Amino acid sequence: MSLIIPNSLSQFLTNLNFTSTPAVICFTLMVVFMLNLIFILKPSPEIFLLDFACYKPPSSLACTKEMVLKRLRLYGDFSEESLEFMKKTLETLGSGESTYLPEGLVREPPEMSTEEARKEAEMVMFGAVDELLAKTGVKGEEIGIVVVNCSSFKVVPSLSSMIVNRYKLREDVLSYNLGGMGCSAGLLAIGMAKNLLKVG
Repeated sequence: MSLIIPNSLSQFLTNLNFTSTPAVICFTLMVVFMLNLIFILKPSPEIFLLDFACYKPPSSLACTKEMVLKRLRLYGDFSEESLEFMKKTLETLGSGESTYLPEGLVREPPEMSTEEARKEAEMVMFGAVDELLAKTGVKGEEIGIVVVNCSSFKVVPSLSSMIVNRYKLREDVLSYNLGGMGCSAGLLAIGMAKNLLKVG
């Protein structure tokens, strides 16, 4: 982008007395305005979604919403108010009549441990990433940025590290793990990835 300076502006800049405070303020504001104008008019690189993948668990983990609530009532330590909130959430999610439970919660009695949560995370993440890499033909060494979001499960090593190690990503890969921020973290992760791609 080139700037065309009209003659009157050129004369103004030539005659400007930089020893007077109003002139310095005026010139500074003009420079700030011009820089903002350049920044706003500068085209930003476009970001496109090439493909996506959603993990679908095995049918052995499928259950109805009523089964989920029943298991929560039997094995969870939840108040009626909490159970009512979970029921309302299940009804408004738009996930249909059936859903899936983690393997540890399907067992009798349920096994709720960090190890089971890690197994569930690996199953979901690796299942989705495997499918996505197969669909796109992208190889691990071609990936430069990994942003992983999980609203509630935080583990060491991080979920993003698990992906970096599993798929043998580059040594200089930018790896970010967002966790513990609730449902809004999904939007934050997308925004973060978008901004990182613009910079890169």
